[in-house]
Amino acid sequence: MSVTKVGKNKYRIFISDGFNLDGSRRRFSKTITTDLKGRDLERFLILREIEFEEEVKKRDPQFHKLATGTFEEYSVWWLEYIDVAPKTKEEYRKLLTTRILKFIGHKKLDKLTTGDMIELMKLIEESPARTKSGRLSANSINHYHTLLKIMFNDAVKLEILEKYPMASVPAKKVDYKVRDNYYDLEDVKKMLKFLSKEQTKYQLITFIALSVGARIGEITALQWRHIDLQNMRLTIEQSNSYTKEKGTIIKVTKNPSSIRVVDFPNYLVNVFLKHMEEEKLKMELKGTDWIYHDKPFEENFVFTQENGKVMHVHTPTKWFSDFIERNKLKPVTLHGLRHTNATILIDKGVNIVSIANRLGHAKPSTTTDIYGHHLKSTEREIANTFDEIIDDKKESGSESGTKEGNLKIVK
Repeated sequence: MSVTKVGKNKYRIFISDGFNLDGSRRRFSKTITTDLKGRDLERFLILREIEFEEEVKKRDPQFHKLATGTFEEYSVWWLEYIDVAPKTKEEYRKLLTTRILKFIGHKKLDKLTTGDMIELMKLIEESPARTKSGRLSANSINHYHTLLKIMFNDAVKLEILEKYPMASVPAKKVDYKVRDNYYDLEDVKKMLKFLSKEQTKYQLITFIALSVGARIGEITALQWRHIDLQNMRLTIEQSNSYTKEKGTIIKVTKNPSSIRVVDFPNYLVNVFLKHMEEEKLKMELKGTDWIYHDKPFEENFVFTQENGKVMHVHTPTKWFSDFIERNKLKPVTLHGLRHTNATILIDKGVNIVSIANRLGHAKPSTTTDIYGHHLKSTEREIANTFDEIIDDKKESGSESGTKEGNLKIVK
């Protein structure tokens, strides 16, 4: 260890701590300021040397430069370090470049505090956005919160940082209500009236979203090997996504609970068969230009482009939006048909665990969080069920109530 005076009341402590892999010596420095003099100064510098030496020994030398560098430098390294799906990485990069780096990109990583993070989240919450309200939704704000938690958790886990700045930073409370993005049975009837005039592939996509409740990424990732027409079941085990950097990506579903086998209604069999005939005709006409011409039919995707390549994940969403507008139907998104599926099942009294499994939710609590408002609306109906079973109407000449002889079971 050594101490050098570098200015008025400023001293720099130097500590050597072994060698790097290339043979160069690892040296660390720290500048401190004090106006002490004489023996008090000597004792102060000795104590600071000891403290700094202990601090250096705790550090992982491999990540020292990251710790003392800027948050932006750490973010560049971290995006290369993490092992996530390309779509997820693209979303992380967008969150970083859109708001986070704007506010803390220039800050030293090891100098960021919990107070800085609380202030950052407030700035993100108050920043303008291209929404009707001009502000980000609570759910969008929490995407930033989650990303920062992951990034700083990795920094601590890898011993880049000692302290976790996000420890006491509260997340935004999210209202999971589906609001009005779903159809009731009357709306469904109106939609079906116009759907019969659409192409078979779009009819089938709509029916699967409505009756199975699958996500659009899961629907467009289906291959014919996933379709069991005899037992009227389909297997959901992969998802279709898109990034500007990688293009279309077919990957396993986002979590194990999303892998599931789901029964579909009988009416879908004929729609599947008609669509299969149309796909085989496309294959025949394209010949060797069909992208999967040398593979068994079962390996082909159910929903394809003209050359057999899997349909772009955004294509059905754009079609459905146009379909709704053309026919002046209640405006909902294609994902709203998944919500429609859940709300209809709730209305029909199907238990939440079964609905959660069918939708691919990791926990039934996720289902109740999203559809809690609809569950409350059925509470009165559940209570009224017992009015249909138990009759407490007063007998002629007697008082109404629960006196013996008044209650009757309605058969």
